[in-house]
Amino acid sequence: MRLLLHVPLPRGSTRGNWITALRWTRILLDLGHTVRAVDPSEFDSVVTSSYDALIALHARRSAEQIKRFRITAPRGKIIVALTGTDLHIDLKSESHDSCPVTDSINIADRLVLLEPEGLKKLKPGLRRKCNVIYQSSTLPILKGQIRQADFRISLLAHLREVKDPYLIIRALELLPPSSNVQVTHAGEATNAFWRTRAMNWNETCSRYDWIGAIPHHDAIQLLANSQVTVLTSHHEGAPSVFSEASALGIPILSTRITAAVGILGAEHPGLFSRGNAVELAKLIHRVESDHAFYVALCRASVGLRNRLSPEAERLAWKTLLDNIGEA
Repeated sequence: MRLLLHVPLPRGSTRGNWITALRWTRILLDLGHTVRAVDPSEFDSVVTSSYDALIALHARRSAEQIKRFRITAPRGKIIVALTGTDLHIDLKSESHDSCPVTDSINIADRLVLLEPEGLKKLKPGLRRKCNVIYQSSTLPILKGQIRQADFRISLLAHLREVKDPYLIIRALELLPPSSNVQVTHAGEATNAFWRTRAMNWNETCSRYDWIGAIPHHDAIQLLANSQVTVLTSHHEGAPSVFSEASALGIPILSTRITAAVGILGAEHPGLFSRGNAVELAKLIHRVESDHAFYVALCRASVGLRNRLSPEAERLAWKTLLDNIGEA
């Protein structure tokens, strides 16, 4: 098949959508398809009726491209990958039947969700055209990490309200003086407010170091060098850090959000309530001081590898595309 993949961010962005798109491109090429990944500025100049299908990341932000493809290639199939913003914010806020997210969902021949709990956000009648495709990681599997004098925690998240980056600061302030925890936070400050705030945190919190946006391979190195990684978000679609941490055997602490439950499991020992600094601080202190708990979290990460493997993601895409003609 000739596939057009639309990413609603400028080419070269460090945001997760392009990382996902590039991985999907490799998978689809490996399956024998022809793939072209484009950003919004490129879409209009390349879309033609010769494409067999459009894969669009983000129902709302790709809404115009989805409509354009339907007009330009009426026989082509449309696959829409729903993000956390689509499911947990935009879909909830739309008050009538004709809005960007609902329009994209209704136009789509297939919907891709990155974890199964997201199905509960959709009307039952829509679930028949949904495919769950877990995000994988192609990182080499490591057997374990060497514990160092400092207990290093990574936080890989852009500075946005939905990511709740201030939560880690509040939790660090609750740790006992004897703690050796040091947090390194990598992520883009999305505006001047967040940049100023993060720089202030660097000055006032001795346990915290915000290093700004870094290339993906550097983020992976940061993750590999940490004892634990933390996710503090209010909402996510499917954080790629889960599959990356699993491949590296890094323990995960995460807010108990839909995506975390769908990927890690409801019984994962590292979950805490959204916005709850006390719970997060207790988990950080426990994982630093209780070796048995640390080992349990390591095993939980390793236990995700089959579900989050490249082979599983490849098979899920093959199944979807082999059956797209039935849509």
